[in-house]
Amino acid sequence: MKKTLIIGFIGIMAGWLPAADSGLKDKLAKAAKQLGDKPNYSWTTTTKEADGTPGRLGPIDGKTEKDSFTFLSLTPGGIPVEVYMKGDKGAAKALEGWQTFDDIAQTGGTAAAIVRFLRSYKAPAAQSAELAGNVKELKEADGAINGDLKDDAIKEILLLGARRREGQEPPKTEDAKGSVKFWIKDGALTKYEINVQGKVTAGDRTSDINRTMTVEIKDVGSTKLEVPAEAKAKIS
Repeated sequence: MKKTLIIGFIGIMAGWLPAADSGLKDKLAKAAKQLGDKPNYSWTTTTKEADGTPGRLGPIDGKTEKDSFTFLSLTPGGIPVEVYMKGDKGAAKALEGWQTFDDIAQTGGTAAAIVRFLRSYKAPAAQSAELAGNVKELKEADGAINGDLKDDAIKEILLLGARRREGQEPPKTEDAKGSVKFWIKDGALTKYEINVQGKVTAGDRTSDINRTMTVEIKDVGSTKLEVPAEAKAKIS
């Protein structure tokens, strides 16, 4: 009798788990869509390595308007950089005035790696929806929805902005693992956090990575975005 009850209980729990996961996915999808439907919003992304050092791009402050421009402010190597993007086009200003992504990429090295990162960049509404779709199983604990990321999603994040010299094979990853957490308040996405770990090999250099990226969303519906005429001319 006891064995029968245990088996029955396990069966009931197995039936609940997919439904719970489906409910959390729906909750995340609605929160991401709600954010994307807003006319505008801002965010700050902070990156930390396992030893506590900040990411090499520094904190990223972003603003976006629906069906319009996205603005990013970052400090690679301590140099302030402003970026405006629309669709697959973009322009950035550092020490030498406004330049298109194509112009910057031609210089190679770190600049080209940053352009690759910017071209693949997604604002929080799009990124959070994509992450939610790339989680193996969602759970809710300590006020957050969390889960482990699928392998392809982890590798993509690990390789963001990875440097490679001309003629080199594409960078490779090993021992990749990662997870994501989402915070939702009153149906609105307020924050999410990504952790990825693994080895990245580019050419003869192998780097051990344990990186946490935190995105905090703010000023939803009250963000103001003014695009300088020079930047707009480069993008159009």
